[in-house]
Amino acid sequence: MITWQSFRAGAVRMIVPGLASLPFGIGFGVAAAQKGLSTFETVLMSVSVMAGTSQMVALDMWAQPLPLVALAVSVFVANLRYFVMGAALQPYLPRLPWWLHPIVWYTTVDQNWAINVEEARRGRLDLGKFLGGGLVTASIWAGSTLIGRIAASGVLSDASLVRRLGLDFVGVAVFVVVAALLFRGRRDLAPWAVAIGAALAARTLLGGNWYIVIGGMAGGLFGALRDVRQS
Repeated sequence: MITWQSFRAGAVRMIVPGLASLPFGIGFGVAAAQKGLSTFETVLMSVSVMAGTSQMVALDMWAQPLPLVALAVSVFVANLRYFVMGAALQPYLPRLPWWLHPIVWYTTVDQNWAINVEEARRGRLDLGKFLGGGLVTASIWAGSTLIGRIAASGVLSDASLVRRLGLDFVGVAVFVVVAALLFRGRRDLAPWAVAIGAALAARTLLGGNWYIVIGGMAGGLFGALRDVRQS
């Protein structure tokens, strides 16, 4: 059952973690301006897609005419981790009403998911907190891209300044923090090592964004096979 109290509590506790994406969002807004997107188009993409990595991937491929097929495939690959994240939540939401599914999908963002799935593992998943936290994170992300797009016409119009401020590195930092929250000890070391090794090899040999899929699948399959053998 979703209550206003739990929704508000989830929203409040995600303000600080959500602010971690602020520099990343500003960087995206600046990059979007450099690609010729208007303020409305930039915010519309952030509200509708709400996935910083895939939005950056899309911008990297942005050209006229748009390579729609290649762009769609690349963004799909960049977002494959959400299939795994959704599958991890499924056991804790067995009787979720159909009309809530799209809202849960929309609010399944990295920081919000990491905090709530950790609570779910301890038997304390609260759907109200999940939804509240996700919507606050979405609002911060969209707002930060708006700030970046506006600033691109003024104080951040110099692309070299963006790099000097480290705005292009913030996304990596956010993922490192999420990974640290999910780390459960020595048992996770081997699957993570397999995933990292496979991703590096795929990045070197194949290029593009396939390293995301190959690394994730390699680490996941290794961990799953290990657990099956041990059980």
